[in-house]
Amino acid sequence: MAAGRVGAGFLVAVLGSACAHVGANHETAAKPSIVAGKYAVESIRSRAQLDGVDQVVEISESGTKLTDGSGSEHLLTERGALMLAENGACRLALAVSVDGEEPGVSDRDCTWQVAGDQFFLGDASGNGTKTVYQVRRAEGRVVLEGSADVDGAGKVVGDAHGERIVLVERAAQEFAGRSVDRTSEEQAAREIQESLHDL
Repeated sequence: MAAGRVGAGFLVAVLGSACAHVGANHETAAKPSIVAGKYAVESIRSRAQLDGVDQVVEISESGTKLTDGSGSEHLLTERGALMLAENGACRLALAVSVDGEEPGVSDRDCTWQVAGDQFFLGDASGNGTKTVYQVRRAEGRVVLEGSADVDGAGKVVGDAHGERIVLVERAAQEFAGRSVDRTSEEQAAREIQESLHDL
């Protein structure tokens, strides 16, 4: 399997899962556990189907080793941003590099809501399935731990346990200057800066 196919397939699997989930209206707590702003995605763990096998895979800024069906090992690194707007719109942008190659960039619109310590992340329409995450804060990070997928009426339709997104609140300028890997620093910085600027 070519490294580029691994990266492209992983981006589709991760972002399809991470953004394909959000629905019913929930009251906002007096003190929300997460607020509108720009967050760097330090790591993301999601369900993915690689080489026909369902598995939970985590990628991070520091890199994750992954073995494909032929036994070849690949190093995946990511840089990403989650931008939450006051009006419930959001944007998830990830740049994933496989073995130091040029990164594949995925930039998806989404919707979000908060109810107490629950964070709901869904597709851009806001009408599809949403993933419910428990929010906790740890050492300057916001950790979103998956708990369930719910439909528009709030009915549980899937299990999201094992999924996780680790966020770090950062200034846009600090994040935009970082790259997916050293070989493509200018391109990755430009693409992520454009994503941050557009929101």
